[in-house]
Amino acid sequence: MLDSVGNMSQTPPLPTRSKGAKIVVVSAVSLAGVVLLGATFGAGYALQGTSILDIEAELAADQSAVAVSDTRAQPITAGQPIRVRTCSIDDLATNPALATFAGVVVDPQSGAVLFSRNEDTSVTPASILKILTATAALSALGPDTRFETKVVASSNPASVVLVAGGDATLSSLPAGAQSVYVGAPKLADLAEQTIAAFSEGLADGARVRITEVIVDASLWSSEDDWDESWKSDARANGFISQVTPLQIDGDRQNPSAPISRRGNDASDKAARAFVSALRTAGNTARFVAITEGTAEPGSRVLGSVLSQPVSELTSYMLKESDNTLAEMLARHVSLAVGLGGGSETLQEALAGTLASRGFGSDQVSIQDGSGLSSLNQVEPRYITNLLTEVYRSPPPLNLVRDGLSVAGTDGSLKDRFTAANNVAQGHVFAKTGSIEGVRSLAGFVAALDGTDLAFSFFSTGEVDDATKDAIETVVTGLYTCGENLANF
Repeated sequence: MLDSVGNMSQTPPLPTRSKGAKIVVVSAVSLAGVVLLGATFGAGYALQGTSILDIEAELAADQSAVAVSDTRAQPITAGQPIRVRTCSIDDLATNPALATFAGVVVDPQSGAVLFSRNEDTSVTPASILKILTATAALSALGPDTRFETKVVASSNPASVVLVAGGDATLSSLPAGAQSVYVGAPKLADLAEQTIAAFSEGLADGARVRITEVIVDASLWSSEDDWDESWKSDARANGFISQVTPLQIDGDRQNPSAPISRRGNDASDKAARAFVSALRTAGNTARFVAITEGTAEPGSRVLGSVLSQPVSELTSYMLKESDNTLAEMLARHVSLAVGLGGGSETLQEALAGTLASRGFGSDQVSIQDGSGLSSLNQVEPRYITNLLTEVYRSPPPLNLVRDGLSVAGTDGSLKDRFTAANNVAQGHVFAKTGSIEGVRSLAGFVAALDGTDLAFSFFSTGEVDDATKDAIETVVTGLYTCGENLANF
């Protein structure tokens, strides 16, 4: 058993159980008895006038012959019974609201495919792709890796260099306040460390005057911050920030709201916030210039803050479907495997990392790390195979399973599986997906009979909220069927 959203107007149909054909098995001994009975019956007509003793003698001879024939060699091992599964979800999976449907259900313990529709057809996964990003990040980076944002000294004694570490969670909020990224490092702490270190070389009573902040955001190209296949209003609608190595609070206008408008220059906003934090911490310079540059190797570190570990970042990304975190983690995977962090390397970085674990990269085409792009393509069987690996694996890969949203409980599934589907609340652990033309859901079901199932379901074409509800109904069917799920 695994550990521990759309209203419907009608009660969904229950999975159907087929009327199994009656199987009649006739044993060799029973058949022999039928033959003997027939022989005796026939003898009543052919042997009229024959004594009872004669008939008994012939019967004895016939029985002796049968006994001899039954001495033939018998199988050493009895044939094993074949499981006949009878619980069908086909009616649920052919609901017109699902548009073009593809999906696979696997027993993650045995690897057996229990249900399959178009499993080898490439589909756009939407945010289901984040399962790949999380698995690759935990594999390539490890669960304990943290990303460092630091300030180092410059050759100009009145300047400091702010070195971006690719941590989109760095927070501008004061001590005691939390952004959506609970436990995120604070820009204020970094500024206070910088002022304290800067003060060490000053004479008693001298005041700190930092007149320039040089921003080193060279972790990856500053021009490589947006994918042209993303919808142009994604930032304004609050779904994702620019993919920059330096930003604060995921560049949210409201740091405490998961979906909040993002800006057009995330790096500049973060740099200005740092200048303000320096002033609060004790910088007395009236004007501070912000320039771009790079830190000199071996420069003295004046301050440093660390992100939450990758294990925590992947969990939040999966539960809340955070696109900015997904893109940040994908870039770090690229850096970790020596590909430089560019967006053009993500196919090789993510699919290549998973290929090293036995997953063929020919089954997936990766455009980004978040699933926002309609150019991403994946085969449903690839996803269920990956989920099976996650299910069977020890840490760190099993952290992907632990990071999935729980139906009716948290994350992007908190308000899902309602009405007739509420019987599955608390028993579905999954990643949601929704972009234009796609609704998807993939993860695990802890079924009613105690069976764990891995699934990946995709609906493409003319989709809407009714499609989301229809997918949930199919998953509820899995919950009801459990091990008795049939592939018809």
